[in-house]
Amino acid sequence: MRGRAIIMGLGWMAGMVFAGIVQAADVTPTAATPNPPPATLLPDPKDPHSWLWLSKLNDFSDKDYRAAVDAVFSDYEKRLGRKLAPGPLHRAGLKVMSAMVGLSTPPGLVRAVIAALEARGFQPADLFVVDQSETKLHAAGFLPLNAVAGEGVFDGVQVIALERGRYYSLRWSYDSNAPAPDLKEQADDRERLDWKISPTPRQSLLPVPLLLNVDFWINLPVGIEFGDIGPAGALINATLWSCSNTTRFFQNPDIGAKAIGEIATVPEFNRGWVLSLLSLERYQFAGGPLFNSLYSESEPLLLSSPNPVMLDKLLWEKMNAVRKSRGLPELDRPAYLDYARLPETHLGDDDPKHVYLVKLP
Repeated sequence: MRGRAIIMGLGWMAGMVFAGIVQAADVTPTAATPNPPPATLLPDPKDPHSWLWLSKLNDFSDKDYRAAVDAVFSDYEKRLGRKLAPGPLHRAGLKVMSAMVGLSTPPGLVRAVIAALEARGFQPADLFVVDQSETKLHAAGFLPLNAVAGEGVFDGVQVIALERGRYYSLRWSYDSNAPAPDLKEQADDRERLDWKISPTPRQSLLPVPLLLNVDFWINLPVGIEFGDIGPAGALINATLWSCSNTTRFFQNPDIGAKAIGEIATVPEFNRGWVLSLLSLERYQFAGGPLFNSLYSESEPLLLSSPNPVMLDKLLWEKMNAVRKSRGLPELDRPAYLDYARLPETHLGDDDPKHVYLVKLP
């Protein structure tokens, strides 16, 4: 069936089946195709948000991750015509997840992404790994114990802890009237970490390293059931876990949903966000926001897409499938999915008919 897209059925079966997602062995239209379906029924192959890669893993080793990442990057470049190589700024960032002590982005995946970027022309000095908390970056193994002032090196690449404050600017903020809890605690933290700026309680400061002076950046989330706001995956890792003063958004799913969508669509932020890679080496389907190994699962799969909305929808469905098998109630659909999938956000949507699935060995 070369040259035609095959519509698959919907659901999670045998570990993972992508219901309704279009199988894309070759999406080039052919004149010989009789009675082609209306164009509106198929994804737009020129739209990056139309693509989703599924990679089978073997043993979560560095070699295993390197092969999977190389295959994803190569297919991304082939299908979208964009090289994940140095551009005018010769700089790229990796947003890891270390928000939950005990569960973080697999270091092997981070090493694989670094190696794949270096193979495409980046030098270690051109790259950086970034996340919010200095303490949690230490705990996750990305920031060496002897690192000082929130900076260190992982696999030869600079590691940045955003909470140090010097990577935020009052010029780059998201303003919301959501109440800011623990104002005194936040002020004490800023004093302890030697902040040179004083944001207002309404301001959530945006991660300047991901906005400016990068050719692109890659999001490396982990799946976590995180209470009222729902599963934390690609969207939350990129937004709420890269900005300051975001605890308030986790406490109100509706306000949080709006914040996630609006932060993600800041033009300078969104422009460089080219890809999210979600490993299911370990994810937590219940018991958040604290780590609980009894509610953790593992599957040898890597999901990759420029479409964080589809990734998070699949994560939500996956968590509910596991919860059902364990006799736990299903999680409600996260409010942030409905906000993030709006056409004006330009983040992609979670309609499986709008996504091509590429299965990689």
